[in-house]
Amino acid sequence: MDSLSLSSFITQNMSLSSYLGLPAYTFRRILLLVSCLLGVIQYGLVLTNGVSVSDFNDYYGLTEVQGKFLYSCLNFGACALSFIPGLCYDRFGCVPTMMLGTLIADFGIILQLVWTPDFPSFVSTMGGLSFCYICFGFAATFFNVIGSFAPLSVFPVQYVGQVSACVQVCMSLGMTIQTQAYYALKKSGGDPIMRYLIYAIITFNVVGVLMCIVFWLCRNLMEQSAAEEEAEENRRSLWSSLKSSEFAYMMVLFCVAIGFSFSFLDCEGSLASEVNVSSKELASVFGIVNAFGRLAVCIPLDWTRKHRWGGVYSYILASLIVYTLGMLLLAIPSSPDAATVRLANSLASFGYGGLLGIVPPALRLTFGTTHLGVIYGILYVAVAIFEPIWSFLFKKPEACEGVECYRLYTRTCSAAFVIMIAATWVVLRREQEDNKNRLDAEHDANNLVGKTRQRTIAVPDVPSSLQTEDSGIIIGDVSNTHSMQTS
Repeated sequence: MDSLSLSSFITQNMSLSSYLGLPAYTFRRILLLVSCLLGVIQYGLVLTNGVSVSDFNDYYGLTEVQGKFLYSCLNFGACALSFIPGLCYDRFGCVPTMMLGTLIADFGIILQLVWTPDFPSFVSTMGGLSFCYICFGFAATFFNVIGSFAPLSVFPVQYVGQVSACVQVCMSLGMTIQTQAYYALKKSGGDPIMRYLIYAIITFNVVGVLMCIVFWLCRNLMEQSAAEEEAEENRRSLWSSLKSSEFAYMMVLFCVAIGFSFSFLDCEGSLASEVNVSSKELASVFGIVNAFGRLAVCIPLDWTRKHRWGGVYSYILASLIVYTLGMLLLAIPSSPDAATVRLANSLASFGYGGLLGIVPPALRLTFGTTHLGVIYGILYVAVAIFEPIWSFLFKKPEACEGVECYRLYTRTCSAAFVIMIAATWVVLRREQEDNKNRLDAEHDANNLVGKTRQRTIAVPDVPSSLQTEDSGIIIGDVSNTHSMQTS
């Protein structure tokens, strides 16, 4: 018995789970899930830019346009480069990938800690900050990709909804947690920007090292899950997944709905200022309500996906409808007031949570886990491309005041979401037809098996003297019987 087999034998037969009568690896799965929850909360640092951007602009002496450019750099690292963590996750495993992500975080934040408007003199402040923001977003996406999909890979597929619910609610609350952490550091006095960066580098390292340790302890579990996935007969190759109609639909969804969502997070503060609403208030509500949106689509998924209207596309459709209603509240009224903006923010956050919550289990159920990281990363490249396009529409004419000044942005979004709703309805109906054909085929196969068993039971018993060991009739004795009758 080699060392790996001996380790697996000890883990399965001498573990606490086995002693308590639970399935093997139960506590290791829970431990891995908890570490990944901390990882996705860490990703919330990227989503706090909307509330911290003005302070960073003042600290470095940047204009509003330069601040928006830095946010684009942050999104470039978090979205356009997210296929790299996915590729590393699929090819090299969790431990090397998380070590790389933690080192990139250290590199980017340390550079920003030592950066000043005068040092180094050979690089402009914007040039240096742009590189630091790219590293910051790039490092955070390691925590997002690994934290989102590692639990889905090690838990049985029948629990995909419940596991994803835990991950997604922590990801949405991560925005609120990190926002409140920023405000707490700001109120504590001193240099809030430096305090925030020190807080970021400490949490990145603590969470990153913890995830590496847990992944190493759970390596046998992850290897077993990977082997089971490889043994599945219906698993797709990467190329067949990328050229499928399901991937094409997901690509459009990421370009339109999720790309706009990232833009809306950055523009929300400006909309709030038009009606004298605190951006902190909207951001906190957004984080909490979108957590409920993620729970609403993930928790019932394990039970509903076996029924006609309970699959992932039904939840995508419902989330898009809620999100569209929120945008219409900003696009249709002649002059949206503070109450309208608050309601629109709540509807948009719930729809946003539903979309972001249902995507990981949808990808897991559709494409399996073998190439999940790469597929997820490629889809987020589309977000990096379309988020600046959506943000480009967020303009208002000079001397114009009020949310109605941004109708080009809100109405274009509303129209695009209506088209996306129609496309989702077509995909949903096709999925229902495919499921109906599959269930009919399974029903026909079960009926055929039942009829075959009935015919087998109806065959009369053959005397034992005329049976072989294989329960067949003794053909060789027929000639002897005939000879006896002739005599």
